[in-house]
Amino acid sequence: MALPGSPDLLTIPGVGPRNLRKLVEKGIGGVAELKQLYKDKFFGMSSQKMVEYLRSSVGIIHRNHAESITTFIKESVDEELKEDSSNSDFKLPPKKRLTFCVEGNISVGKTTFLQRIANETLELQDLVEIVPEPINKWQDVGPDHFNILDAFYAEPQRYAYTFQNYVFVTRVMQERESSGGLKPLRLMERSVFSDRMVFVRAVHEANWMNEMEISIYDSWFDPVVSSLPGLIPDGFIYLRASPDTCHKRLLLRRRAEEGGVTLEYLRDLHEKHESWLFPFQSGNHGILSVNKLPSEVDCSLHPDIRDRVFYLEGNHMHSSIQKVPALVLDCEPNIDFSNDIEAKQQYAQQVAKFFEFVKKKKEVPAAKVGEAAASSSKPQVLLPHKGLWVPDGKHFPKSALESLDFRRAISFMSGQ
Repeated sequence: MALPGSPDLLTIPGVGPRNLRKLVEKGIGGVAELKQLYKDKFFGMSSQKMVEYLRSSVGIIHRNHAESITTFIKESVDEELKEDSSNSDFKLPPKKRLTFCVEGNISVGKTTFLQRIANETLELQDLVEIVPEPINKWQDVGPDHFNILDAFYAEPQRYAYTFQNYVFVTRVMQERESSGGLKPLRLMERSVFSDRMVFVRAVHEANWMNEMEISIYDSWFDPVVSSLPGLIPDGFIYLRASPDTCHKRLLLRRRAEEGGVTLEYLRDLHEKHESWLFPFQSGNHGILSVNKLPSEVDCSLHPDIRDRVFYLEGNHMHSSIQKVPALVLDCEPNIDFSNDIEAKQQYAQQVAKFFEFVKKKKEVPAAKVGEAAASSSKPQVLLPHKGLWVPDGKHFPKSALESLDFRRAISFMSGQ
């Protein structure tokens, strides 16, 4: 007896005679129709949504069959995109790719979080592209293979300014290298904003970066960032743990360059993360409760993340990230991303829900957001109204910034 539909459906893992009939009954007579279904309904979303559709609407009983079908179709579509994205038969509606920056103290668990949560969960593995911190670039600079990370830790008073400048340059390079990805969410490890508000501030207060050096750093930081919108994330994910927890993890991972990192230094970095993100809680070392975050009540927030999302704001905040949403995740020792499957899934679901929340906000922007940008077709340098904030409470004069010509530097950094 001849089977209904196109025989090419039987080449898909998970499709046998029974599932073939179910697909045909739903009007899916061949691989082409199944690909079109994916493009129309699920492209840019978690693969789990197509898996659930195949089970609930098509009637495919076994989850592993639905997952195999989804994986095959997604990979086929992605491959076609790479081969010929300009093919008129294969045009997709434009979708803006979102970027989240994952922030947190040294050894809080950012790398483990990105590997375990993003790469090993169905909720996120097809949704996100991971962009790890470019540590390898810091450990191997130029033809002589200088290790500027090691130099900084060995002689911070000598190399703090050099290191922080190079960190910024490598983040610009990294943003450009990863800007062409296909996945709808890019997770970047740290950002130029935590560099400035946490690490540059820390080395300045430790007198490892003098007044002239921090003034030079600030004189180009703001206009360059304002001219490279790819550096400005759509959201932040703050991995939060006590300095003691971070210190224990640092001792366990034994990175060669970090031998001199002390608990006191981690406490200082923790406080600077807190005073950057939660200025109202400044001074509360190790406070991990997030039920008092200054979250604006938003009915579109899923209940699972409603008490974990807040908006960055404050006079000290860079103008480009004012009101950017952030998700706080607890990374204390009882959270074991390596072995706890349930915890991995729970955190992955929270990230996925945060992504959906930010995505919807971007699709329907608030009336006030973007009015200034729409008023001019030329890129504008966005300067804080008092000039750049510096750690001692003073401001780098706006008039001084305006007197400098950054066009050549900006063009160089952006590759134009």
